[in-house]
Amino acid sequence: MVFGNSSRRVAHQNRKELYYTIFSTLSRLEIDASPINYELMHDIVSGSNPELRERFARLSKPISAEALDSLARMYLPHHFGKSIHDDSTTRLQTELTTLKASLLSGQDSISSYSRMLGQATGNISSVDPRDTKTIQSQLQAIRHMTEVQHSTNTQILDSVSSQISTVAAIASEVENFERTKFTHLATNLANRRGFNKKLAELYGGERYSEGTSLLLCDLLALEPFDAKELIKVKEAVLERLGFAVARAVQSTDFAAWLERPQLGILIGTTAEAEIQKTADHLRNSCLAAFDSRQANMPAVFARFGCSAICNASTASVLVGQAEKALQIATDSVSDRVVFFSGAAASGNHKDRMLYRSSHVGMRKEGS
Repeated sequence: MVFGNSSRRVAHQNRKELYYTIFSTLSRLEIDASPINYELMHDIVSGSNPELRERFARLSKPISAEALDSLARMYLPHHFGKSIHDDSTTRLQTELTTLKASLLSGQDSISSYSRMLGQATGNISSVDPRDTKTIQSQLQAIRHMTEVQHSTNTQILDSVSSQISTVAAIASEVENFERTKFTHLATNLANRRGFNKKLAELYGGERYSEGTSLLLCDLLALEPFDAKELIKVKEAVLERLGFAVARAVQSTDFAAWLERPQLGILIGTTAEAEIQKTADHLRNSCLAAFDSRQANMPAVFARFGCSAICNASTASVLVGQAEKALQIATDSVSDRVVFFSGAAASGNHKDRMLYRSSHVGMRKEGS
C-alpha cells in the first residue's frame, strides 16, 4: 500500500489552522504572543491539556500577565528551569550555611560543657569529704551546667532537624520539577519531551542497542472528549489510560503520552510476535479504560505502527518510519501491527544504512 499525500495535506492544513487560531485568540484577548504564551495557548486550544484549559477559562477578564505567569509556572515548568535551579541553589546555600553554623555552635557548646565538667571534677576531688556544704555547691553547679547544656542541645537539635528537613524539601522540589518537566500530568506517563530525551539517550552513545523497537499507538475517535462539558470525563479517562498503559508494558520498556499519536512505546525487542502480543495487551487495556456503559461514549479504536532501531540511523528516521507504518494501519483499518522494515537484513548496522534509501518496504505482521 502506498503512503498517500492526502493525509499529509490534511495534517498540514490542521496545523496551519491551529497556528492561526492560536494567534487570533492571543490577539483577541490582548495577550502578548511570547513563546511561553504561545505554548500555553497551544495546549489550551488544541485540547491537549484539559485541566489547563479549564483553569484558563476561570481567569477574570482582562487576563493579567501575573495570572498567565502563574499558569505557565504550573504547566510549563521547563521554561523556568534556570530560575528554579538558581533559586534552589541559593536557598540550599543559605540553609547549609545556617546548618554549619548550628553544628559549630553545638560543637563549641559541648566543648565548653566538657571543660566545665573537668573543672568541676577537679574541684570535687580537692574538697575535704567532710565539707558537705562545698560538695553540695559543686554538685549544684554541675546540675545547673547539665540543665543548660540539655536545653542548648535541644535547641540545636531542633534547629538542625529543621534545616535538614528544609534541605530535603528543596531537593524534593527540584526532583519533582525535573520529573514534571518530562511527565505528562494527566496520565503520569512520560511526555513528548521525555520521549525525545529517551530517544536521544538511545542514539547518543557510540554503540547503542539495535534490539529496540518503537511502537506507536493511535487511539482514534477521541475528538468528542475535547468538548468543554466532557473535560472532567477526559481527565478521568486519561488517568485510567495512563494507569492501564503503565501496567501493560514491562518495567524495562518505556511508555510516553505524545498527544497524537497518543502513545509511543520503546520495547526492548524486535521480535514481531512479542511486539504484537504487547500491542494486543495495550489495545485491550486502553479500550477497557473507556466505560462503554456510559451514554454517548464514543467508539474508540487502536491502530499500531512499528519500526526497529536497526532500520533507522537517527531518532527522527525511526519516528518517521513508525509514523508511516501507523498511517498504513489506519488507512487499511488493520487491527494488526504494521511493521516498517528495511530490505537489507544482513551485515552490520552501518552497512544497512547504505541501502535503506532505495530498499525500503512495508509489511504487516505475519505477511
